[in-house]
Amino acid sequence: MMDLKNFWITTRFTVQDELHNRSFYVLTGVAILFVLLLRGCFKSDMNVNGQTLNAATIGYYTSIVAFNIIAIAGILVAVLLSMRLLKRDRDDGMAAVILAKPVKRIEYMAGKIAGIWILSYSFTLILHLTVYIIMLMNTGGRIPFFIPASLVTSMNVLFAAVMVMLLSTILPDVIAALLTIGVGVVSIGTDSIAALSKNMGIQTSQMSSGHILNVVWPKIAALQFYATTLIRETPFTSIGPVHPAVNVLLYCVVISVLLFWKFSKEEV
Repeated sequence: MMDLKNFWITTRFTVQDELHNRSFYVLTGVAILFVLLLRGCFKSDMNVNGQTLNAATIGYYTSIVAFNIIAIAGILVAVLLSMRLLKRDRDDGMAAVILAKPVKRIEYMAGKIAGIWILSYSFTLILHLTVYIIMLMNTGGRIPFFIPASLVTSMNVLFAAVMVMLLSTILPDVIAALLTIGVGVVSIGTDSIAALSKNMGIQTSQMSSGHILNVVWPKIAALQFYATTLIRETPFTSIGPVHPAVNVLLYCVVISVLLFWKFSKEEV
């Protein structure tokens, strides 16, 4: 049975340890600055193909584009924070110090995962809130499901964190990070093709390798598509046998279990 007190202590320590790194503040500050530069898109009308678009409409579509870019940036932050986490704790002896106390390995690992996830998604949420506030202040337009959609993307952030942490126990840190990014790139390709095929009514063979890959591959991009449909308040057609939120959540659970098992077998 996991002691929640030990879990929360490890989580808090992980967040505090990462916050000692000034690069996180620099990265967040630079990202907010870039988001603030978008304010000009929310203040003026534009003529496109002879049709006048008001500031609210331009701001609405700008917000959606910014939303997706920020969500991808949050995944990359999770990758960067996770890639050296376990190795650094082991090399510095911090893992041995923590586990020498009445802290179980599952409590330690769960706290590490939660800490990185909280920190990475906080970065994402801060930027999403910044975009929403800019939209609200400059146009008065509200997007009711903007923040709930942001919460949906937090599952992609969690997936990236646990995937990198698991791979880093087997492979060099940089390779683990690149492979995780590669999973996301392949997801963008397969999910985009599948979505395009459905929209165009193209039937694919049930036995084709592309279809099999589309079924078993993590639905990172599809989950992003789903979050976007929440913002736009349009219907979403699931790509694959299960909803992308269920797919990504299942992957997070399976990868976390493998990570706990792998870490339980290692010497610290």
